[in-house]
Amino acid sequence: MESKPDLYALADEIRRLFIGHPFGIVQFWGWAQVPANDQSYLLVSTHVEEDRLDLVFVHESHTGLPGILSIWSPAGLEEAPADRGVGIALRQAARLRLDGGEAWIEDGKLHLKMPRGEGLWPLPEAPALILAR
Repeated sequence: MESKPDLYALADEIRRLFIGHPFGIVQFWGWAQVPANDQSYLLVSTHVEEDRLDLVFVHESHTGLPGILSIWSPAGLEEAPADRGVGIALRQAARLRLDGGEAWIEDGKLHLKMPRGEGLWPLPEAPALILAR
């Protein structure tokens, strides 16, 4: 788990690299949380609270309410995989939450909870979070 100063540095790095960049792909450990590129969003701010990093985003049209993507114990900022497009990825996280979707590691397995149901899956090699376009 990263310490709070490291989380602030991570939040600063995400702001530097990704604020204002459009994304339409949101994946938790390779599982799509929104239909890929169905809509386009912009990251507008980051916030740190304890061991959680919140990424605040808006629709690219600047209509509607902002959304919040919450990441507990994030680590390993990197470029999104090339086959996903241009964007960022976080290699590790303890838990991720967006709207009605949530994913976390439990007993070495990926636990997914989505509006359509929930289940346990083998832990994939994919980064914990991908935001890309």
